[in-house]
Amino acid sequence: MHTALAQNNVGVGTNSPDISAALDVSSTDKGLLPPRLSTAQRNAMPNKTAGLLIYNTSVSCLEMYNGSAWINLCTGGPSSIVTKSLLGGNQEDRGYSVQQLADGGFIIGATTSSSANGDVTPGNHGGYDCWVIRLDASANILWNRVLGGVGDEQLAELRPTADGGFVFCASSTSSANGDVTEATKGLTDYWIVKLDASGNIVWNRLLGGDQDDIPTSINENAGGTIVVAGSSESSGTGNVTETNHGLTDFWIVKLNSTGSTITFNRLLGGNGEERAFSIKEVTSDNGYVVAGYSTSSANGNVSGVLNGLSDFWVLKLTSAGTLSWNRLVGGNAEEYAYSLVTVSDGSLIVGETNSTGGGNISGSSNGGSDYLIAKLSTTGTVSWTSIKGGTDDDIAWSVVQTGTDYVIAGQSLSSASGDVTEATHGATDSWLIKINSTGTLLWNKLLGGSGDDVSYDVRPTSDGGFVLTGYTNSSNNGNVFGVNHGGDDVWLYRLDGSGNIQ
Repeated sequence: MHTALAQNNVGVGTNSPDISAALDVSSTDKGLLPPRLSTAQRNAMPNKTAGLLIYNTSVSCLEMYNGSAWINLCTGGPSSIVTKSLLGGNQEDRGYSVQQLADGGFIIGATTSSSANGDVTPGNHGGYDCWVIRLDASANILWNRVLGGVGDEQLAELRPTADGGFVFCASSTSSANGDVTEATKGLTDYWIVKLDASGNIVWNRLLGGDQDDIPTSINENAGGTIVVAGSSESSGTGNVTETNHGLTDFWIVKLNSTGSTITFNRLLGGNGEERAFSIKEVTSDNGYVVAGYSTSSANGNVSGVLNGLSDFWVLKLTSAGTLSWNRLVGGNAEEYAYSLVTVSDGSLIVGETNSTGGGNISGSSNGGSDYLIAKLSTTGTVSWTSIKGGTDDDIAWSVVQTGTDYVIAGQSLSSASGDVTEATHGATDSWLIKINSTGTLLWNKLLGGSGDDVSYDVRPTSDGGFVLTGYTNSSNNGNVFGVNHGGDDVWLYRLDGSGNIQ
């Protein structure tokens, strides 16, 4: 082996290093071995400089730091244990729920109109179907199931169950065909489905009245019981045993672990419109906090006075379904709550607002709709509220607690304005923010490509980061890596604890 040094060029294995190279290595039987680091070791490196090169032993690939993210030189995209980010067929495919599982893999709950095309390998039953996708830790598809009937089934939320299976809720217009085994009760029904660990249907229930009944959120409770929240226009028909208070009410249904028995069903609302979007169990008493919106004022179950046109409506139920308290949160215009998380001292609710003041919220919209974040105590008292956004429309769809902080995922049309510090990539982008326990903004990230990119669900991962799903119609540009299959694709991606794409 020869080493030469001339004109500030270093040659290894050659006496005549190329004049364009600071280091010229020549060999016919050896390679160049860069530092070998795991993902955890790489993430712990201080003072990274653009152009830094390593071999990542966690993903078995060379990676280069471009000044803001590690680029996987095998895929051309950001380095991540998730190597595939776009999932779909030639029609519309959207992800609504995601969760990392004990083996490091992932489960995604989605809706598809594709049929035996691209990643959607089973055939479609008709219209829209529920699409459940099981991935390994590298985002390779282990299995996928397309579930539904001849009508439309649109999955709202899917969650793992304690027995290693999964449960999801969807709206359905089918009647006793395909995977839908019961007859419809009306126009649109709650479809509740229990799957085993391999994605096979264990049981399914079709619940509703003679009108539209649309579920939005599902949880497995302690002991394996299932609770579902959504909205109902039905009144005293089918499984809806109570009388509707107005236009549309919250409809909360609790089932036993086998789905065979309705433990309770509650129709809650006033003389206006109430729609529930999120329900979570309270671990201290096995009750439930439910969040959505209301246009009623001091009527029916709505005890407070409406602040504007519509308010967040948050309520607490006991484990038996009895209403403990309810609270209207809003300003002088419109508020809609879409997601909540229960914490030891209450709950945190997120959604959107276009109010410019008034009511019981602090601050005003920066323009269009903004994220509205409301912290409530265990008794429903408003502890604080915060508005985050830019000069255009920003909508928060999902929230997760991380330590004492919170990460919120949604969508934004804003660009480098207000709290949105980065420039837009195209049309609608995914906007991720992290706030502390009092609502102070810690960081924000605007992610997407040249099309529409939306995040509907964010969940923690075992490495201290986050996994997200939603949809994109961008294709291999901006932060969207991979070629679009057609229309909207399910978008899956991971962030580290600081919000950087891994």
